[in-house]
Amino acid sequence: MIIILLLGMLAVSALWEICYKRWWSKEITVRLWFETDAVYAGQETKLYEMIENRKAMPVPVLEVGFHTRKELVFVDVDNTNVSDYCYKRDVFSVLGRQKITRELPVRCTKRGKYIASDADIMTHTLLYRKRYSKGIGTEAVLYVYPKMTDVSEIMTVCESMLGTLQCAKRLYEDPFAFRSIRDYTMDDPMKSINWKASARTGSLMVNTFDSVRSQKAMIFLDVEDRGILRHEDLVEESIALAATMVRRLYRQHTEVGFAYNGDSGQVFLPEHNRGNLINFERMLAEYDKEAAAEAFDQLIQRLFADTFVKRPLSADTLCLFITKNLDEPLFEQIRTAVGEQQTLIVVPVYSGEKVVWNSASIKSRDHVQVLVKEVGRE
Repeated sequence: MIIILLLGMLAVSALWEICYKRWWSKEITVRLWFETDAVYAGQETKLYEMIENRKAMPVPVLEVGFHTRKELVFVDVDNTNVSDYCYKRDVFSVLGRQKITRELPVRCTKRGKYIASDADIMTHTLLYRKRYSKGIGTEAVLYVYPKMTDVSEIMTVCESMLGTLQCAKRLYEDPFAFRSIRDYTMDDPMKSINWKASARTGSLMVNTFDSVRSQKAMIFLDVEDRGILRHEDLVEESIALAATMVRRLYRQHTEVGFAYNGDSGQVFLPEHNRGNLINFERMLAEYDKEAAAEAFDQLIQRLFADTFVKRPLSADTLCLFITKNLDEPLFEQIRTAVGEQQTLIVVPVYSGEKVVWNSASIKSRDHVQVLVKEVGRE
């Protein structure tokens, strides 16, 4: 009797393993997604992991794993292995026709485009005698935009220079910004006469309008990290300064253009387009500092000798250069290229570090100002 019972148990176990091997992965789906499409560096978000078993057969032990870049830090470090990538593996016990969703808080330490992908599932047979695995296609994408940094000093200088531009140029009236009605004078054009008001008063009356002044800025970003000794902190701070300036100027309804010597080669001329802001931020998030960068002096020469000849910058455009590689030849090239336009050069340097290029020939003068921005070492 005992032998028959044992044989029956062996038969059931063998049958279970045959069926389990064939059907364990059927109707199992894994989906990953982030709580939001984009965040700023230093912020936190959540990664959701959903496992669904749509068949009646349970899966007693199901391991689900995926990987992403190590700069995406999981707050819960259990079942997490960090090397060149961050590998996350969780264990579930999934019943038949069950859906399980887990919420994984993550901290976004650095800018970049993060993809959580290459999910795989793994299970074991009874008594862990055998192991089966299978890859499942899923992908979650998160853009981490450059961090928000302090640009108050830069904004003060920019606003001062923009104000100078506005006061120096001729104001023009906005036909949609009606202000009041006044008596007609010989200097007023006939088209400004308000005929209805003139008929009521018995004398010619004209409409007056508020003056409007456009604000424009063109930002040039240098991400070149030349030399044997790299200064990644200064490059990242330059990117953060450019991104923060774009956001601040957009909020002030300034028409903003952008160009940098990264790998995209794309140039945005000044305009106030909300879609451009997203393009800027995604482009900077995707920039790989290991990629080759065009020399900044070559970028300036190419833009001012070609792009801005075909589509000139207006005289009221403030040029903002952000570069850690400023020296006398580059300063003179910028000063020559911009002509009479108001220009600000921002130079990130390490706090307390002696600036070897800061000679009398590179001091702020004429319409070109130089501002040093100190950066702490990480």
